[in-house]
Amino acid sequence: MKKLISIAATGALLLGLAACSTGGTTSAPAATEHTVGVTFSDLSNPVWAELVQEAQRYGAEEGVAVNYVDAKSDAATQVTQIENFIQQGVDAIIICAVDSKSLEAATKKAQDAGIKVVGYTQVLDNYDAQYLVDAYETGYANGEAAGKWITENYGDEKVVEWALMDLPTFPEIIDRANGIKEAVAATAPNAKLVATNSALTAEEGVTNAENFLQANPDLKMIATIGGGGAQGGNEGVKASGITDFDSFGLFGIDATEIEIQNILKGDPQKSSISLGGGKAHGRTLIDITSDLLAGENVEKDQYMPVTVIDKSNAQEYFEETFAN
Repeated sequence: MKKLISIAATGALLLGLAACSTGGTTSAPAATEHTVGVTFSDLSNPVWAELVQEAQRYGAEEGVAVNYVDAKSDAATQVTQIENFIQQGVDAIIICAVDSKSLEAATKKAQDAGIKVVGYTQVLDNYDAQYLVDAYETGYANGEAAGKWITENYGDEKVVEWALMDLPTFPEIIDRANGIKEAVAATAPNAKLVATNSALTAEEGVTNAENFLQANPDLKMIATIGGGGAQGGNEGVKASGITDFDSFGLFGIDATEIEIQNILKGDPQKSSISLGGGKAHGRTLIDITSDLLAGENVEKDQYMPVTVIDKSNAQEYFEETFAN
C-alpha cells in the first residue's frame, strides 16, 4: 500500500511538469526584438520547469522570443543544444549547465559569434553575466532552521537522528550540503546524520524519504538541498505512515509553491529557503539578457536573495509570489 501511495504522490507532483520536460517554443511576439535560446540541465526539477515557462511568458511581453530545451542531465546533449542555437543565430543563450567544464569550447564559440552568454546557478568559463546562488550561505540558512527545530523539539535527547538529500554532481551543491551539515552541527549538537542520498526530482525525494525511514525508524528530521527533494520528501514521509507531523521536520530549499502550501497545511515540511523562486528567476534572467543585448552595463556576477520561509511568513510569501 505504501508503494501505491508513493507512486500516486509522485505522479501528482510531476504531472504538471511533463509537458515542459522535453522542451518547448513560444510564438514570437508581434514586436520581437531578440531571440534567446535556453538550455537547462534537467527540467524534471520543478523550480527550473517553472522558470523556463515564466521566461517564455515574460519574454513575450518584453519582445524576447524564448526557445528552451532540456539536456536531461547529459553534458554531450547540452553541447549539441548550444551549437544548434549558434547555428540558428540566436541573440543570446541562457545556460544552466550539466557540466560547466564540458561547455568551455561551446560557450567561447557562441561569444565569438557575437552571442551573449548568461549562466544560471553553475559557474561558466566564458560568459557575459551570471545569476548565481551563494551556495554555502543558502545551505547554512536551511541547516540553521533545521537545527533550531531539533533543539526546540528534542533538545533534551542525547541523540536525534537526521538525514540529508544532497546532490554531489555539482560543486555548488556540495557547498550547499556542507552548509547544511555545519549549521545543523552548530545549532543542534545532539543531532546525528545517519543517511544521505541524492535528490533532484520529486520522485527521488519520495523514494529517499521512504528508504530513510525504513532503515532508520527513529529518524526525526530530513534536510534537502532543493525543492524537488523537499516536495517528494514531504509525500514520502506521509506515505511511510508518520501521522504526527509536529514530531517530524522536513526542511527544503527553493520555496516552490507546493513547498509553501505544505508548510501552510501543517505537513512535515517546516520551512524552505527562498532564493526568489522559479518565476522571479525567469524574469530576472530575461531582464539581465535584455540589458546585455541593449548594450547596458550589467554586473557580471549577480546573486540570489536568501530568505527563510516558515509558518510565520509563509502566507504572506504565498500571496506575494503565487497568488497572481
